[in-house]
Amino acid sequence: MKFLKFNSFDDLEIIESEINGEFLVKVELCGICTGELMEWYVNSKAPYTPGHELVGYVIRVPENFYKFKIGDRVFVHHHAPCMSCDYCKRGEYTSCETWRNYKIYPGGFSEIVSVPKHIYENDVLKIPDFVSSEDATLIEPLACSIKAIRKSNVNSLDNCAVIGLGFMGLLNAKLLKLFGARKVVGFDFYENRRKLALEWSNVDEVYHPDDFHFKEKFSLIIVGPPSILAIEFALKIADRASRIILFAPTPPEDILRLNINYIYFNEISIIPSYSAGPDDTKIALNLITSSIIKPSELITHKFHFSEIKKAFEIAKKPEAIKVIINIGGGTW
Repeated sequence: MKFLKFNSFDDLEIIESEINGEFLVKVELCGICTGELMEWYVNSKAPYTPGHELVGYVIRVPENFYKFKIGDRVFVHHHAPCMSCDYCKRGEYTSCETWRNYKIYPGGFSEIVSVPKHIYENDVLKIPDFVSSEDATLIEPLACSIKAIRKSNVNSLDNCAVIGLGFMGLLNAKLLKLFGARKVVGFDFYENRRKLALEWSNVDEVYHPDDFHFKEKFSLIIVGPPSILAIEFALKIADRASRIILFAPTPPEDILRLNINYIYFNEISIIPSYSAGPDDTKIALNLITSSIIKPSELITHKFHFSEIKKAFEIAKKPEAIKVIINIGGGTW
């Protein structure tokens, strides 16, 4: 089978190898995650096989395992918790040692993936026939947004800001509206993304960050861009007793200076939201199957596996909202 070996953005190889495993999935589609465009992040993992937004078909199952059968179309989460440790019992699945230390092999940008036992038992979902593969492959990013919204405790009185209106920011904004926020305002440097936030996410207002008046304060802010400047912007627009959700990591060498006196007396909560667990993926699939949200509407570019270098180049451009790769062949 063929898979991507990512050495750097300038050095992507498609190579061939054998693969073994008791639960194998033939990958149909896989999306490029925003995190896979952060140079410091992918360089820290390289050489490796990225890709974790995938849908495919089961081609091997363990003996006496009846939850799935050969031919089933499934969403596969790249990580899954053990469901028995103290973290899991508290519902903090992404802190589970099993979740953090084991994943699919080699990665989603591969013709076939091997799925460990704890993943196929705890976070592989069968996709209904009426759900498109394009929507199914975006269950994982939608689940990440769902987790962030859950952690934010959004309510009907919240005046919300979403900083960054790329694919994840657009999902976050739409979910805030769906979960009943009083008002949602989006911020982005690019006009095409602000336009999508108004038309697809149904936000109430959008601004270029440099054009904002700073007279309005927000009780809930989701920070998408992985930068100190974006977090500092959030602090400037944060109301008293507000919550700031950090949706992406900054480079490890970046340091945020905080005035703890100001944070304390204004009771500003800073809350990270990392990845998603099995509860979130189930909710994501339910939202898709119920036609409440259709993330595939945000796909702007599609490429075949042989074009993956070009796909990564395009994914970095502002006009690209979501890029997916056809791993399994065939036509779009």
